[in-house]
Amino acid sequence: MLAKAACGLTNAEGGVLVVGMKAESRPKDEPDVVTGTAPVADTSLVKSRVLNLIGNLVEPGIVGVLVREITYPQGSKSGFVIVYVPSSEGAPRRSKKNWKFYQRIGAGTFPLEYFQIEDMFGKRPHPKLELVLEKVNIVPAAFSQIPQRSFRFALANVGRGVAKFPSVRFKRSCSLYPNNLFGLDGNGNHGLPLRASEGEWIIFRGGIDDVVYPGDTLAITFLVQDGKNLGKVGPEMHQGQWISNNPNEIRWCFNPGSFSCEISCEGIQTVPVDKFFDEEEHRQLIV
Repeated sequence: MLAKAACGLTNAEGGVLVVGMKAESRPKDEPDVVTGTAPVADTSLVKSRVLNLIGNLVEPGIVGVLVREITYPQGSKSGFVIVYVPSSEGAPRRSKKNWKFYQRIGAGTFPLEYFQIEDMFGKRPHPKLELVLEKVNIVPAAFSQIPQRSFRFALANVGRGVAKFPSVRFKRSCSLYPNNLFGLDGNGNHGLPLRASEGEWIIFRGGIDDVVYPGDTLAITFLVQDGKNLGKVGPEMHQGQWISNNPNEIRWCFNPGSFSCEISCEGIQTVPVDKFFDEEEHRQLIV
């Protein structure tokens, strides 16, 4: 049963098994229903047994299985065992108990059809791109006295396949925009080519030589946000007393907001991503 459940999850989107719960069987094609708890007597022993069974009864092996113990009552040996089974890429996994391939679909675990097995054997590991948007610093904009908040803009590949032809685009109406004067390296260059676009999108798209390997992060450029002038800094209360500030000091505000973009690369669907950034105040002397 454990091998079947592990195969079903890893051949789908992955999932979690909980050992130590009582379930009630339902009629055919209906999922079992949890009716109560049934803590195991020794969580450490069950954890070791689970890892051993999954390792020996699933072929090929599943990489990344995690098992955690939750003792109940606290301080005792009894409790529950939580098993995380990740999704596997490449060839499908099968149970050595009956040599069948399973997949979790909805609330049930079913044998794979021949065409499904054939299709999964032809799959290769997929890339998975994630957006990186990190605040770097606040600097005055070139040739002006308006400070700008700068963000590092990058793509990280957390998948197992190589990301070819990576691309990311976002709308011009966003409060963040590329620092094209300095770019990524200070010379106006970017990590991915900035493509010409007459529409509402700002697009960075790579060519045949632009790839992101698994575990790597590709820096694209710096995005900046202009500050909003809140006026000169007036007297302020400090420890019960009013103090005067430098009359040439200006208060600036960087508004909070969200950054929405779309990420894609060869072989995967376009993924919409939203990142949020907080409000921040900045003070700067008039030069």
